[in-house]
Amino acid sequence: MSAALPRDSRLVPVLALGQIVGWGTTYYMPSVLAPELGRDLGLDTTAVYLGVTTMVAFGGLASPLAGRLLDRFGAGRAMVSAPITIGLGHLLVAAFPSAATWYAAWLLFGLAMPFGLTLAVNTFLTRFTGGGARRRIGLVALLVGFAPTLFWPLTALLDAHLGWRGTLAVYGVVEIAVLLPVQAWIAAHWSDVSPVFGDGRGATSRDGDAAPPQLTGGKRMVAIVAMVVAFTAQGFASWGLPLHVIRLFQDLGLDAATAVTVAAASGAATIAARALEVTAGQRLHPLTTTGLSIAVLAPMLALLGSPLDPAIAAWVFIVVWSGANGILSVLRNTLPLTLFGAEAYGALMGRMSLPQNLVFAASPAIFATAMDRGGPTVALWLAIVASLTALVAAAVLRRIARPRAPLVPH
Repeated sequence: MSAALPRDSRLVPVLALGQIVGWGTTYYMPSVLAPELGRDLGLDTTAVYLGVTTMVAFGGLASPLAGRLLDRFGAGRAMVSAPITIGLGHLLVAAFPSAATWYAAWLLFGLAMPFGLTLAVNTFLTRFTGGGARRRIGLVALLVGFAPTLFWPLTALLDAHLGWRGTLAVYGVVEIAVLLPVQAWIAAHWSDVSPVFGDGRGATSRDGDAAPPQLTGGKRMVAIVAMVVAFTAQGFASWGLPLHVIRLFQDLGLDAATAVTVAAASGAATIAARALEVTAGQRLHPLTTTGLSIAVLAPMLALLGSPLDPAIAAWVFIVVWSGANGILSVLRNTLPLTLFGAEAYGALMGRMSLPQNLVFAASPAIFATAMDRGGPTVALWLAIVASLTALVAAAVLRRIARPRAPLVPH
């Protein structure tokens, strides 16, 4: 144990590095480069962001197969695919700029999602640490929350000096020349080829945590469906509404400067909430945290349409709603570990990712249509209905899978 702890302490930062750069140079990149890039490629803003939709949707379609392969062969060696595919995508667009190469790059980014980014990293942690992976997954998610904070200004700086093609070329070189060796080093030094639960006695942990009691039979299936519905419905609003929140605030009465200032606080609220989940969340069972976090979503959305001063309502909304969704983005990956154990985690998460990612990919366009045709009221009601659906599913899940005894803090 004493020899393993220093190795484990370095594992989370190096995993988070790959995630921060991977997400920062793909998902968050168009926020800065879209106007200039779209002009040169002959694409409008919607067409540019269709690349992000392509990435999320294709990543979801590939997730079930990826999950099975990660469980069978290990996730550590698969993670080297992320810097390769992401780097090649950037270099492809930088060298041969066109609409065709733009979308081809996002297909490559989508392939990286399950095989090298979130699904692969979380599967790797469960295979390497077993039941003790919950806190490590939370720590990685916490650090990844800084990706836009770091990469939005960095992308703007590079774009100002090198242009968008030079920026993508730099990112491609960084992925292949820097992150690829790092990922290869991780695979060599922290092997998950033989997982900690591979002895046939159930999932254990390098921290000595006992395996969670696993649901079986019909209860297991109902619990999985309820969990997928809860996180998919919640994610529909949390992925679709934020892209339009500045416009939403303005339509509700805020001036442009105030709307931008309030919306910008969402990142800090998300990171603070994830930090709270990592540090204090271990005292509560994840089912309890999930229910509480989902329960506040609909009231916060209703607050925006209430008689309360629009600025006060917007500030309360952005802090509480963003914080709750930040916690839920962690629980989406850790609750299945708690309820079903570490064994076959990759396959389970891969199956769950398919409907989730397809819904997440479509949600920005659906909310844009709702805003255009019905205004802020329709968009808010759409998000409220989704949040209430998630709450009902979470209640069903709680009833089926609630623990018989309190969860002992790690």
